[in-house]
Amino acid sequence: DMMAGYGSVQEAKLEQSGVVYSGDFQSSLSPLPEDEKPEPASDPPPPVVRSEKSRKNSRWLSIYITYFTMFLSAVTFSIVISSLWPYLEYIDERNASTNFLGLVVAIYSVGQLIAAPLFGVWSNLWSTRQPLVVSLLINIVFSVLYSYAGAFRDGIGGWVLVVSRFFVGLGAGNAAVVRSYVSGATSQEERTGAMAGVSASQALGFILGPAFGLAFSPLGKAGWNIHRIRFSLNMYTGPGYAGAFLGLANLLLLVLFKEHRLDHGHAHATSRPAVEPTDTKLGKVKPPSHDNKDFSTELSVSSCVTKRFDQLAAALLISLFFSILFVFAVFETILTPLTMDAFAWTHQQAILYNNLAFGVSAIIAIVTFAGIKFASKKVDERVLMMGGLLLTSFAFFVLVPMGSRYPELSYGPRSGNATGCLYPQQLWCATQPAVAFPQYVVSLLLLSIGYPTASVLCYSIFSKVLGPFPQGFMMGLLTAAGSLARATGPFFVALLYGHLGPLGTFPVVDGLVAISVLVMLCSCHRLVPFSSAAG
Repeated sequence: DMMAGYGSVQEAKLEQSGVVYSGDFQSSLSPLPEDEKPEPASDPPPPVVRSEKSRKNSRWLSIYITYFTMFLSAVTFSIVISSLWPYLEYIDERNASTNFLGLVVAIYSVGQLIAAPLFGVWSNLWSTRQPLVVSLLINIVFSVLYSYAGAFRDGIGGWVLVVSRFFVGLGAGNAAVVRSYVSGATSQEERTGAMAGVSASQALGFILGPAFGLAFSPLGKAGWNIHRIRFSLNMYTGPGYAGAFLGLANLLLLVLFKEHRLDHGHAHATSRPAVEPTDTKLGKVKPPSHDNKDFSTELSVSSCVTKRFDQLAAALLISLFFSILFVFAVFETILTPLTMDAFAWTHQQAILYNNLAFGVSAIIAIVTFAGIKFASKKVDERVLMMGGLLLTSFAFFVLVPMGSRYPELSYGPRSGNATGCLYPQQLWCATQPAVAFPQYVVSLLLLSIGYPTASVLCYSIFSKVLGPFPQGFMMGLLTAAGSLARATGPFFVALLYGHLGPLGTFPVVDGLVAISVLVMLCSCHRLVPFSSAAG
């Protein structure tokens, strides 16, 4: 009776607390046989506290860090361009020639071409962070070695430049890691814009790099020295130290980097809740509803990936990307020798004025990038890319000498006070008119608009042609094409310019751009997004 009374009291308390209980409480206190005891219920896993918004913010912070890495990769190529030719003449008169200049410029991209696939495989097998850290350490060490090349004797300093630029190029192989990571860390809806951001970061780095050298021009040749450790900071070595500093800053930013990967089979992977809905009674995860938007979208994506993207269109875009980077590498390589030959500029004047010109060019490029974002909403991207190629073609056409003024001749080494066109090393100096200063300005303005337009839209169209497929491998091919362009372009223009001068060089380059325009005109109907592609 006492137990029955106790049970009644407990039942009443449970009913007051809102818990419905049915059954004999007393019988529930009796022990069950061993074979009838239920399995102990396991505690449900604790819910993930992190919100979808915080995960998305973390993911995009990591993507922005990779943007800076891509920017740095391009800057390490172009930051020395304006001062490289005067630096070579200053530290190594024995090897100072346009052919050797082509070697020093091109060897960077050879290193990048070798390292890009290796870093890409590394990131696929292990993690993204490891190859990024190693590549940045390589960049820092050999950027410093570049600035120490002047400490070596004549005949050796030039080869130190070759070695240092090769290893800095190896470090820049992380561009493939960046493209692969951004492709894997974004959803289908985000990827086109994200890959355009990668392209814009690279293009801006190529253009803005020489402008960084402007800060070191006032130092002149003497600069600031610590003789005990053979340290010299001047207009020649400053760009190397700046590259090392940017690499160190990028290395510190990696502390904030966290790797994120999305399932490429799901178009709305980023829109899923951080905590799945659960059955509060059973503690089990509910299966996804078959009538929600995410599921229907996933079905459409799954069905469309049975088709293959247009491989011919992808190949054509890779060839166009090669042409775009080829002509820009040609322009950056030859600009300083051209201005020293045509305008009789000294080393300091060439570095100062060309860096200043590239600074203005960078501002124009930034405005162009912003304009492309809005223009592409109203004008077909293919039309805009064609316009960029045409402007690039006009930029080289404008550089063809047309006047009656001939360049001043320089009969001595320009590491001293001699200025003018090198003669008799370049026999054309006495027979060809000089490029006029207005030609130089107009050409730079046209290229500042044409190059970023063509390169960014080539990336964007390429990504859309690939569609929902994982893009790491194809972006690696695009990286390799860019590296090959920057490796062959400097060799090509150095050899051609040294023997034929501007009158023989720029029409040939212009012809190559014209071929690219014709290729795009003939293939324009295939350069369409994956969802619109036939088959």
